[in-house]
Amino acid sequence: MSNSSVPSSYAIGGGRFGVGADRATLFAVVFAGKALDAISTVTVLSLREDVYESMWLTRTLMRELGMVTGVLVTVVLAVAGVALLAESGELVARLAPDEWAPDEYPTAFRVITYSSAAVWYGALGVHNFLFLF
Repeated sequence: MSNSSVPSSYAIGGGRFGVGADRATLFAVVFAGKALDAISTVTVLSLREDVYESMWLTRTLMRELGMVTGVLVTVVLAVAGVALLAESGELVARLAPDEWAPDEYPTAFRVITYSSAAVWYGALGVHNFLFLF
């Protein structure tokens, strides 16, 4: 099967993980997923009294800084953590022997890490909103 029908302008660096591999787009995607999680958390906690935040860090930050500010700090910490993890593929590629890390490893690791985190945070956001029904 060939990807020749995909315009080359969409590929950043080419290859299987080239589409959407630019850092700004990936950062925006993970930020959108975490923002959905944050919005759903604040919404559900504001509307329901019989649910609670299960994450210790978020719960502590909300108690110390207020609900909205605590959740915003959590968003910053989560997105920064995902970015650090995603960019660690570059370090692995530089430190590992060439046979261990293929040429496209850093790009593939970046795309998969950002995308997986975005899907996870988005799923959490949808899950949170389901508490309203």
